[in-house]
Amino acid sequence: MKFKTFFSLKRTTILCLLLFLAFSITGCGKNYEKTYQSYTKSLIAINYLGATKDFIDATGANQEDADALYDSNIKLLANNIQTYYNVTISDAPALQTEYENLARNIYSKVNYKVSKAYKGSNSYYVDITIYPIDLFNQTSSEVSAYIDEFNLAVSNGDYNEKTFEQYETDFSTGLIKILNDGCLEMTYADPVTVTVEIIHDGDTFYISDSDFLEIDRAMINASVQYNNVSEEEQTEASETSEE
Repeated sequence: MKFKTFFSLKRTTILCLLLFLAFSITGCGKNYEKTYQSYTKSLIAINYLGATKDFIDATGANQEDADALYDSNIKLLANNIQTYYNVTISDAPALQTEYENLARNIYSKVNYKVSKAYKGSNSYYVDITIYPIDLFNQTSSEVSAYIDEFNLAVSNGDYNEKTFEQYETDFSTGLIKILNDGCLEMTYADPVTVTVEIIHDGDTFYISDSDFLEIDRAMINASVQYNNVSEEEQTEASETSEE
């Protein structure tokens, strides 16, 4: 049976991204503020929107490498959604594709503003104002009711003669529809500001893996308290998600 849980996405950086996204400082002139702002915009756009042109132009990467970076982030979100809604896909490529399409839909709604870089005491910094996607809070009541309805069907024996794959597919079909419908009227949590440092290494510059992770964490408000989940269950689930 499916269970209502404390939803907390476990985010993981794509470590190879920052190795590819080391921009050359040669030819950028003296307009560092605009250059670093554009770099940060490109970093976000390749990850969440699949916008590859600026990435390719700046790094010399090919289209295949650029697409692979975006696809990796899409697969990560799709797998996280499955994990935290207690979905197991063993051999259902079509269902996996549906989750990845959902992830693309969610990320297409990212809402942020990248400010012009400014010089600190030792480095340049860029502020990113992010309005976290609040889809999972937005749809929590509907998802909770859906899980109750699905569990009732299971208790009534509707799935006694069905395979596990059919069980997961049926559940996922309803869940994905709720989340996709929610994307049509996406809501956002209160804005947060993430400040990243521009790090120089010879003739190249980049942002650190830890700064990228802070951007990533802020993009989605990934903690949802279902109304009938106790504080003790919430704490236990939150601790489990950090393991």
